[in-house]
Amino acid sequence: MYLLYLDESGGPTEVDQDYYVLGGVSVHERKPFFMGKELDELQQKWFPTATDPIEFHASHIRNGKGEPWESMSKGDRLKLMNEMCQILTVSADTVSLFAVAMHKPSFLSQDPVHRTCEEVAGHFDAYLTTLEMRQGADKERGLMIFDQTAHQKTLHSYVAQFRSTGASWGKVKHLAEIPMFTDSKLTRMLQWADFVAYAVFRRYQHSDASFFDRIIGKFQHSSSGVLHGLVHLVSNYQECYCPACVTRRRIA
Repeated sequence: MYLLYLDESGGPTEVDQDYYVLGGVSVHERKPFFMGKELDELQQKWFPTATDPIEFHASHIRNGKGEPWESMSKGDRLKLMNEMCQILTVSADTVSLFAVAMHKPSFLSQDPVHRTCEEVAGHFDAYLTTLEMRQGADKERGLMIFDQTAHQKTLHSYVAQFRSTGASWGKVKHLAEIPMFTDSKLTRMLQWADFVAYAVFRRYQHSDASFFDRIIGKFQHSSSGVLHGLVHLVSNYQECYCPACVTRRRIA
């Protein structure tokens, strides 16, 4: 079983933001304990006197919002975030990243939540198919786990639809169950998902690739050179030179 933890960055309806991102991290079912332990150890390093788990929320860390981030210098906060990048970069092959960055003005008639969810589900499904072929194993199953959100009922119905009647490109065949929702404060894996979504949002919304560039290799799930885990939805993709668009044009 492969688990895909997902969170959003940016808002689907905010008029001052051109991008909405759905992103996260996929791991084998045996991996969450170890990924969680990595953040526990990072907390122990930076906050050795803390007795309760600290939620690693990327935008709060970067902007120094709330404690303990407000009391940290900007340099230390950025150093901590780069250490998170390093952990993702050196993680095992069973850790793969997924994200869809949607340029909302390019698709005014489309619901960003529906479109990004559909794209992520399709690429996750294709990833599991690839693992089957590569490993010669029985059918791999997947489960999508979202942070609790105002779109919970909507996402639930979308994924159920993708599994039963299908998406625009066909049915999702590898999901073992309808999506699950939980609080990011309760699982470190959703904190990792938040970090990935935020890194991608910063790249596309603010042209800040400082974190994105560190983790970009984890979106590549094969030797083809294509970043299958990263999708940039924009109307003029033929003129876009972001890594997602460039690698796809290269094999077109």
